[in-house]
Amino acid sequence: MGEQPRAKIGIISMGDMGSALASILIANGYAVATNCTGRSQDTIDRATNVGAELLPTDEALITQCDVVLSVVPPAQAAATAERIIAAFKNVHVSSPTRSRSTPLYFADMNAIAPSTVRSIAAQFTAAGLDPDRDVRFVDGCILGGPPSRKQQQQSVTGGSGSTNLGPSATGPAALITSSSSSSSSPASTSSTKPTTASFPQEDILHDPTTGWSCPLLPTSGPWSFTDTSTFPYPYGQHFAEVLHIEHILPNPDPADADSSSLTATAAEQKQTSEIGQASALKNVYAALAKGFAALSLLSLSTASSLRILPSFLSSLERLAPSRLQTMTRYVTTLPPKAYRWVREMEEISKTFTDEEEVGWDKEGEDVFDGGGGV
Repeated sequence: MGEQPRAKIGIISMGDMGSALASILIANGYAVATNCTGRSQDTIDRATNVGAELLPTDEALITQCDVVLSVVPPAQAAATAERIIAAFKNVHVSSPTRSRSTPLYFADMNAIAPSTVRSIAAQFTAAGLDPDRDVRFVDGCILGGPPSRKQQQQSVTGGSGSTNLGPSATGPAALITSSSSSSSSPASTSSTKPTTASFPQEDILHDPTTGWSCPLLPTSGPWSFTDTSTFPYPYGQHFAEVLHIEHILPNPDPADADSSSLTATAAEQKQTSEIGQASALKNVYAALAKGFAALSLLSLSTASSLRILPSFLSSLERLAPSRLQTMTRYVTTLPPKAYRWVREMEEISKTFTDEEEVGWDKEGEDVFDGGGGV
């Protein structure tokens, strides 16, 4: 007989990221469960293919799991939290003595603004859920792409010795131009599939000892998976190591004249970790990626309209090949993500304009709202 799983972890939902997180957890001895009721067959297939258990209700999810990770498009973050709250209310009605002796850790890992995640956390408090017996809210985020088994990556570099202003026959520039030409030439007998191109991977942590490549999962707030004094299960440190979860210890306020705050121990700083800081980190990080993707689309489409696209791509190949590689990676894989990135740009905008500490005044549409429009 095989070993018993360390714990059962719930994941909502089983998209590309959720199913990949399930894969690495299962590979490291955890059971994973989800509720796919009402979801598409593709979602159900992803869950079953990675070995996740399909539970029929959210009530089953919150009673059987120690931890639930919310990994959904940003527009669904609040609704997913409301589902968990409703499930607790339903369980309490059927079992007034409460069904849990230890609390569920609910981690919102979605790309939302600090103000958004604080409003979601407040719903759990307003619902009267007890953090000692019902649920503890963790603010989290995901920096990088889905976990995967480590694969050999073929580096694509632009040639710097070209003497003309046309794109080279290979490399990122050719990928963009061939993709563009194939879409405009139905009679073409061959096509380039940009999403299968291999570029040097960014936004990912490579672990040669385990064979996995993983994103980074920062968390913040009063509850941490690695705090052995409050996390009521024995596997917290291992769970955090598997998923590269790092709890944020905020820097002291530079305006604070009390020098003792600058020398606070990690245990003391832990008490000041705030809900919203992990989401803030996600948004300032994502602003670079999503903002660059929007600027890339603008530059490429404008160059094409002005009939200088080959010259533009060739110039990038010769002068800034790494920038061209990043542009190509974003642009050629963007279409299936665009619907989600629009809302992410809106949440990024809220981070830059709604937080009092930031100081950027919002007057009309800002650059990130504009990027969402793109």
